[in-house]
Amino acid sequence: MQSLQDRLADILRDLDLAMREVEKIKAQEELIRDMIREARGEPKVKLRAPRSNVKQTILNLLDQAGAVGLNAATAVETSAKAGVTLERGTVSSLLSRLKNEGVVSYDGSVYRLTKYKGDALPNVHPLRTSGVFS
Repeated sequence: MQSLQDRLADILRDLDLAMREVEKIKAQEELIRDMIREARGEPKVKLRAPRSNVKQTILNLLDQAGAVGLNAATAVETSAKAGVTLERGTVSSLLSRLKNEGVVSYDGSVYRLTKYKGDALPNVHPLRTSGVFS
């Protein structure tokens, strides 16, 4: 007899597979809709993060970046690869606001969530030496 934990794991696996199928079908639907729009001569629809989700999108990107951090340009580029268009000015403003709220830290080149501040590599440059060590 299968234990309750094993049965639950099976159900969650089945649910995950079903959700992936739903995502595939939605992607196919969107592709077909784009093809219909193109055939009609309508302009392409530009995906854009809803205004209410821009902050969450940036927080997710910051969390993914971890100790490496990111700046506005990298955030826009990374989100574009995921199919979400963010405006650089909006991202810059939001990062600045998050810095003022203490949610992120800024080291002069990248922003990091404060939980990753201590993990960041310092800006250390290797020493240049001439001659041979004895």
